[in-house]
Amino acid sequence: MFGFFKKYDAHLCSAVSGRIVNNGVPVEGLKVERQLLYTDEKNRIDTAYTDKNGNFTLPKIDIRSRAPGWTLVDQRTQQRIWVLYNNKYYILWSTALKSIEPSSSFDKKLSELNADLTTDLVAFTFINTDSPNTPHCAKSICRWENDFEILHIIED
Repeated sequence: MFGFFKKYDAHLCSAVSGRIVNNGVPVEGLKVERQLLYTDEKNRIDTAYTDKNGNFTLPKIDIRSRAPGWTLVDQRTQQRIWVLYNNKYYILWSTALKSIEPSSSFDKKLSELNADLTTDLVAFTFINTDSPNTPHCAKSICRWENDFEILHIIED
């Protein structure tokens, strides 16, 4: 019974770094927003701004929470990262982390969140190192050279 009140460590998001360009030209001063929604937590939003080279970073987010002790609760964090440019939203990352533990697959993708605002939004899969037969799925305008299989283009 007292385990219900115990707090656990829960990983919500890996550190994020990337670069934003528009048709190959770096976009300076662009506000990058990250939204994290976890089972028992409030909506969490943090921001970063691109520098003169279009680069940005966001820190890793870990919290203390009671939710991991709840047996009938789905332990997942909705992760969304976007920018607003010329009155249009561009999704850099949208997926769910289905664990309270860090994922090396997510670490890798989020450390290379490089986007050109002229690129189509796509749904894609990438390797799930914890369960290789069940790939992760996400949406993004970013592209990666490895471990990136486009499922389909998402129309506006």
